[in-house]
Amino acid sequence: MLHRPKVKSLIFAASVLLLQAASLGAGESATTGLTVGELTRMEKGGAVVRTDTYPTEAGARGAKVKAYCIINKPPDVVWAVMLNYHKFDEFMPRLEKVEVLEKTPSTMKITETVRVPLGVISYTIDLIFKPAQRTVSWTLDKSKKHDIAETFGAWEFLPYSQNKTILRYTTTLDSGFFIPRFLEEFLLRNDLSDALLSLKRRTESDGTWKKKE
Repeated sequence: MLHRPKVKSLIFAASVLLLQAASLGAGESATTGLTVGELTRMEKGGAVVRTDTYPTEAGARGAKVKAYCIINKPPDVVWAVMLNYHKFDEFMPRLEKVEVLEKTPSTMKITETVRVPLGVISYTIDLIFKPAQRTVSWTLDKSKKHDIAETFGAWEFLPYSQNKTILRYTTTLDSGFFIPRFLEEFLLRNDLSDALLSLKRRTESDGTWKKKE
């Protein structure tokens, strides 16, 4: 049986939307690296999640993840949803509360409260908004209480087809605990798919869709 803190940390890491900073190179397409099958799945309304694990210095295992979905709205419409980050608790799975601690035109410090099967946890992150690139990146504020060893990342909203957007989501996560690989990948894939598709539903409903209580 997994020790309770290990399970909490894994589910927390899979639930938290902390994403590895990434940027498009010159001339790079939004579909670079995606297979025909993956694009077909996205066109049908699904999400694509790729995971890769690596050993950490503490003897545990971290995860690097890339996830994608297609949103049937142009990037500026999706960007407007991101600017209302303080409302993410209305539609993101597991996320119960978003508290804004500091805010400037391009940055935000927030504390999020997440419900997991074994309880409730919270953490603080620093976000940077780059409207020209339609990118939001963030890191864990290590001066505050947190439940994982390391995590950072970014969302990207890339033009695709006519009036559509590819959401590219990348993350590096280190829970600080040893978790069986099969369980880690299962939780990451399911939670991250739910997160991307929740943002898709929110945007395509013109900001009205909410998760079930």
